[in-house]
Amino acid sequence: MPVRGTTSDGLAVAIDQVDSGYLTQLAGWGDFNRKADDALQAEGLALPGDFCSSVRRGPTTVWRIAPDRALVRSDTALGFESAIDLSVLDLSDARVCLTLEGPGASGLFSRVTALDFADAAFPVGHFAQTAIHHVSVLIDRHGRDQFTVFIPTTFAMSLTSFLADHLTAEVATKPANG
Repeated sequence: MPVRGTTSDGLAVAIDQVDSGYLTQLAGWGDFNRKADDALQAEGLALPGDFCSSVRRGPTTVWRIAPDRALVRSDTALGFESAIDLSVLDLSDARVCLTLEGPGASGLFSRVTALDFADAAFPVGHFAQTAIHHVSVLIDRHGRDQFTVFIPTTFAMSLTSFLADHLTAEVATKPANG
C-alpha cells in the first residue's frame, strides 16, 4: 500500500488503507428510530433519515444501514454502552478501511459495481452498500473524487488486488502480498 495507477480512461486513482478508527454498529427493535437517535444525540450526532445519506460531525460519520441498524465511525470510543434497549457491537476489527482518491475513482467503482457513481447519481455525502467481486462493502463518497470503502477484513488483500488489477499495469503498484 498505497496503490497508484490510471483507469483505462487515463484518469489517476490512488488506493490506500487507512485506520478505520472505532466502528460501532447500533441495532435495536421496536422504537429503534427514537432510541438510536437519543443515543446519537447524546454524542452530538443524529440518525440519518434514509439509507443513502450519511450524517457527519468532524471525523465522525453515521450511516443508516438497515431499518433497525446504524453504523458509526469515530476516532474515539463513544459512550453507546449505556444506551437503553440498543445492542452495541464493536466492528472495528471486522472491517478494513480503504480510501480511493483521484479523478478516476468514480469510474473505477462504476466498473467494479452495479452502481452509477456519476456526481448527479451519487453525490458527495451519499453512501451505498453493494458488492465488489461478490463481497459486501460500504462505499461512502466524502468528496468529489474521494471515497471511503469498508471491506470485511478477510477480503482486504484480495479486493485491493482486484481493484489494482483494474488500473493500468505500467503505472499501478500492487500490494507486496498481492
